[in-house]
Amino acid sequence: MLELISIQRISQSIYVAASLGIADLLADGPKSAEQLANATGVQAASLRRVMRALVGFGVFAQDGADRFAVAPIGEFLKADVAGSLRPAALNYGGEDAALIEGLLLHCVKTGESAVNKLYGEGRFSQLQRDPKKAELFNAVMTSFSTLHLAGVMEAYDFSGITKLVDIGGGHGKNLAEILKRYPEMRGVLFDMPHAFEGGKETIAKAGLNDRCDVVSGDFFKSVPVGAQGYLLSRVIHDWDDEKAIAILKVVRRAIAPDGRLILLETMLRPGQRSLYPVLSDLNMMLRTGGCERTEEEYRAIYRAAGFELTRSVETISPTGATVVEGKPA
Repeated sequence: MLELISIQRISQSIYVAASLGIADLLADGPKSAEQLANATGVQAASLRRVMRALVGFGVFAQDGADRFAVAPIGEFLKADVAGSLRPAALNYGGEDAALIEGLLLHCVKTGESAVNKLYGEGRFSQLQRDPKKAELFNAVMTSFSTLHLAGVMEAYDFSGITKLVDIGGGHGKNLAEILKRYPEMRGVLFDMPHAFEGGKETIAKAGLNDRCDVVSGDFFKSVPVGAQGYLLSRVIHDWDDEKAIAILKVVRRAIAPDGRLILLETMLRPGQRSLYPVLSDLNMMLRTGGCERTEEEYRAIYRAAGFELTRSVETISPTGATVVEGKPA
């Protein structure tokens, strides 16, 4: 229980290591706390204490010569590895995050998100006017996309969809991977203006400019019409039921009669193999006012928006990602 009570210090220690780029500094081999401190301009004694704590949780390793090395899970704090979680460590640590996490009781009492309480506006309004927060948020979503998409291609067949619209697709990591797997498919990447340039860059680097359009817009008002597939990955969990249904109703108006609605979300399941889904559910409460949902809860919002939930397909993703498929009712 004492460890659980103190666990927030590990999150902040990971933030410190990510901010200082410690995992990248150790890429060429073990280093002492003094060497790391000299490279980052911090106090060696204080950094050693942070590193020792992270050794205890398997992020780094320590040898008898008091040198530190990257442990296997610490590899994800490197900036340039596939699925790097360094942006997530930066986003969910630091002073801003500590203020947000400290308002969980307020969220439970009032139903208001911590972000709204602190700043008087929602998370996505912040992103529209704060380029630095938008850049970090989009980096987090891109890194999560790698983990969230793990196993999806093997678990779910996208064939038969001639045009796929990725709504709220951020910088387009998911859509790019799907289009590469299905060469006959065309795509549309659709998100708010803050993600436009990053999306264009991802699609261009993937060599998909001739098969994918990048479009900005507001999915509460309209989305590109007439496609056979509409993908929303980690979008609906950002919103309460009322707003989630409003988004899905916009999709319902746009989708082809024989089209497929495909949500890729972390689903709450009995006896789930990871704690991540319930922790993500709390994160939604704090930051967006949304939630993670059970299959029956998804079935209910589908029905309210004019869809029928046809099946849910669990994947091996460490995020608990589930493909929640629907069709127009």
